[in-house]
Amino acid sequence: MAMAIERNNSFHLMLSDDELKLLRLLAEQEGLNASDYLRLLIRRQPDRSQLKVALDASKLLGQDFDLGRAFMASREATAAVKKKR
Repeated sequence: MAMAIERNNSFHLMLSDDELKLLRLLAEQEGLNASDYLRLLIRRQPDRSQLKVALDASKLLGQDFDLGRAFMASREATAAVKKKR
């Protein structure tokens, strides 16, 4: 029998009732609980920036802020730095 992973850290999200229902529904479709589902989303994106993962999470949770614009600005800045090298 495999040992459970010990997790000493916690992260708390403030969700509306509708957001929590949606998160649980999406998790259930994958056969997971909400925490495991969010970890799965993060792990499925190993080659993407943390900002992009945050953008995807914000879309999932229905947030109003525009991380897409921030992501594109970060991407352009990174490309400009690489171009200078």
